[in-house]
Amino acid sequence: MLNRGELVPAAVVAARFPTLPGVRGLEELVKVVLDYDYGPAYITNDVSGVISRMPPRIVQTIPTRVPAVNSDGNETSGVPSVLHDAPLGSYLGWNVTGSGFFEGQGCGFQGGYVPFATTRAEREASSDSRLSLEERYGTIEGYVCTVTAAAESAVRDRFLLRDDADRMIREAGEGGVLPTAAMSTVENRARGKARCGAPAGPAVR
Repeated sequence: MLNRGELVPAAVVAARFPTLPGVRGLEELVKVVLDYDYGPAYITNDVSGVISRMPPRIVQTIPTRVPAVNSDGNETSGVPSVLHDAPLGSYLGWNVTGSGFFEGQGCGFQGGYVPFATTRAEREASSDSRLSLEERYGTIEGYVCTVTAAAESAVRDRFLLRDDADRMIREAGEGGVLPTAAMSTVENRARGKARCGAPAGPAVR
């Protein structure tokens, strides 16, 4: 994973991470990992033995590496899922405590989800650097085409069962995440057609 660039220094991800509404900069969440020496009778591998040195001696700082992410903050390595290839938001392997004594700090192994704004105006109002749903898919038809392509690819690569793919495609159309083409602007209809592989035509009013 290191030689493929799938695991990178945490500071690199923090510096390039998108601006998410309500989420602080990751610099505050990146913690160094310390290698402690608790004495010769303590076995670190299985956390057994006897601690004879307290406080322990710090032997070294272990570099912190995390999965590389794209412009949405979603991880780029591993088996791509339909939600990854047709995202509705940022799917995070971490989260931040919202209130209380640990407010603003990481909360262990709890994942997070930050949805995309529906329109460009909404994302700009919240200083969200990620494209909105309309800017990505245009219309509900465009979104369904994107989900369909991702699901078919997963079925072809034997990562998804046919029944599950059909269900996900059906639910994408029923979810109402965007208006239909008939209820959309010319620009969004063009985006939707492009997602479905059809010529978009000039985006004029």
